[in-house]
Amino acid sequence: MFKLPFLSKLKTKQKLFLGLFLKEEEGIALLLAKNGQNTVEIKDRLQFSYTNGWDNLSEDIDEVLYKLESSHRVELSKTILFVYSHLVDERSGNIRNLYLSRIKELIKNLELDALGYIECIEAVSFYLEDKDRMPLNSVLLELDKTKFSIFIYKGGKRVFKTTVNRTDSIVDDFLLAIEGMGKERLLLPSRVVIYDSDNIDDAASKIIGHRFDGNTFIQIPKIEILKEDEVINGLIKVFAGQEKARVVDEQAQESNQFGFVVGEENEFHKERTLVEEVVRKPGFSLPFKLPKFTLPKINLSFLKGRVVLIIGIFIIVFSLFLNEYFFHKARLIVYLPTQPIEKNLNESIEYEVSSSSAIISDSLTTTGKKEVGDKAKGTLTIHNFDDKERTFSKGTTVEASGMKYILDNDIKVASSSLANDGSAKLPGKANVSITSQDIGPEANLSKGSRFKIDDLSSSVYFGINEASLSGGSKKDIRTVSSADMSNLDKNVLDRSLKQAKAPTLSKDKVILDELSKTSIVSAKYSKEVGEESEKISVEAKTSTTYYAYDRKKLTNLLKEELEKDAKKGFIINPNNLFYKIEKVVINKDNLDLKIIAKTKALPVIDDSELLKKISGKNQDKLKEILKNEFGVIAYDIVISDPLRILKNFIPFFKKNITLSISGT
Repeated sequence: MFKLPFLSKLKTKQKLFLGLFLKEEEGIALLLAKNGQNTVEIKDRLQFSYTNGWDNLSEDIDEVLYKLESSHRVELSKTILFVYSHLVDERSGNIRNLYLSRIKELIKNLELDALGYIECIEAVSFYLEDKDRMPLNSVLLELDKTKFSIFIYKGGKRVFKTTVNRTDSIVDDFLLAIEGMGKERLLLPSRVVIYDSDNIDDAASKIIGHRFDGNTFIQIPKIEILKEDEVINGLIKVFAGQEKARVVDEQAQESNQFGFVVGEENEFHKERTLVEEVVRKPGFSLPFKLPKFTLPKINLSFLKGRVVLIIGIFIIVFSLFLNEYFFHKARLIVYLPTQPIEKNLNESIEYEVSSSSAIISDSLTTTGKKEVGDKAKGTLTIHNFDDKERTFSKGTTVEASGMKYILDNDIKVASSSLANDGSAKLPGKANVSITSQDIGPEANLSKGSRFKIDDLSSSVYFGINEASLSGGSKKDIRTVSSADMSNLDKNVLDRSLKQAKAPTLSKDKVILDELSKTSIVSAKYSKEVGEESEKISVEAKTSTTYYAYDRKKLTNLLKEELEKDAKKGFIINPNNLFYKIEKVVINKDNLDLKIIAKTKALPVIDDSELLKKISGKNQDKLKEILKNEFGVIAYDIVISDPLRILKNFIPFFKKNITLSISGT
């Protein structure tokens, strides 16, 4: 537990504090009243936007402070700061130098008494554990205007933390952030808590709508939204209970935890006042035993006490040497001015082709439909009133009630004749079997239906069925359609592209996924198009072709192009060069690439000369050397040494100094 030492001295009567919740582009000023040891209430709050980023922070807060003091007729000086995690350097645990300088300027200009600062994530985790009454198991997402921070808690302990730049896709930002867990990545807790963003509901809906693979969360994630008021309540509770606070001391003597910002003379130091911090560093002792040895007895009585003094001095000097050589270490990060460069480039680069095969099985439900059934059959009596005999061939069409039928056989019908008494003309008759052209029960005509024969006159030639026609039936069945076959092939190709094992390439080779192509080499289907079936399955052999390029070669090509725009004395580090391939075209021997490339060029700096100049210097001299001789804008340094007296000095041995160069 972190304690703010000033809190233990507060009296029980009400005291007023100014709370400043500082975000990336806006802030909240809080008028806080402390009534007792653990009771703090918010008397008033004013939200404000920065007029010119952090550059005019003092003026912006001065205006807000004036409004609070005028409204409540009070004078505020004691100030507690609340900050987002991306404002705090993860390595040192202190506010980043770029923001620190503005805070120091603010404290000085407004004559405020800065008591300490509380990191927002500490308040949120405390608030959730206090509300749930159990150790925290959650993924916490902290959203600011352009920054995205992720914190993973398991069993009440923070096991992972990182911050990335925000883009238009919150899901892509999230996936990029958890990539930092590396190979040791574990399944994430299913509870996801998002807090404090302008579009927090939109961000939550996008995460809910994304289908994460089974290797991301323990189970389907449940999204919770923590409103700004809840975050502030958590901050106030931590402040009231002296939980996890950082004490800020402008007059700290040890400045090894922060660097500087050009133009600042005083360091802004953070000290943790835990008991274990005070007692954890015992007197220095060597971690090994010096070998024992004996010397021949020599009469050195004439030297008397001088020998003891000389040996004592030797041991001290030798111990200091061992300490300096093995244990006095420093990690220094210097921040140099940068030149941003961004260009649209067209590059041509060689490529490699490789392939892999796979056996894929898949199935789907058929969607084709087909009518099946039987045709109606029966006997038709043909009447011939012509004076001549008439032959009707097989296949002749007859029609009744809108239904068409065909003759099953050739039939010869005699001519008409007169009755014996001559009173009437009698037709010639003959029976023939008929079959309906179409299937279905509607062709089952009842007896006595009159049939027209082809295009012949129905008054001379016609047919009548003496008995009902029967046997006509119809039903719908599911069949394999052409679309089913196409969809099945598409599923096989998609699965093959996802499941195919990419060929093993050297570390500098990169596969262009958008160029990868999969084809079906052979396939065995369970059914053919038109066959009756509820399902269709396939077992196919597929082949996937991959196109890869050499990332190192491409990076060097881009570096050469970008260096043309770099200022004199500036260089480009390939590791800080980023590019996006917008378009790619395959030619016979090369890939033609349309690329957006960006980087930040850094001034040329002689690492060896820098280490030589700062070795053994104290921190005041270090600041002067870095600023005046190497143009360093800011720096962070952490010095470790068992001897407290040496913590203000850079190691004498260059091998004990770890130097990192970064841009602003």
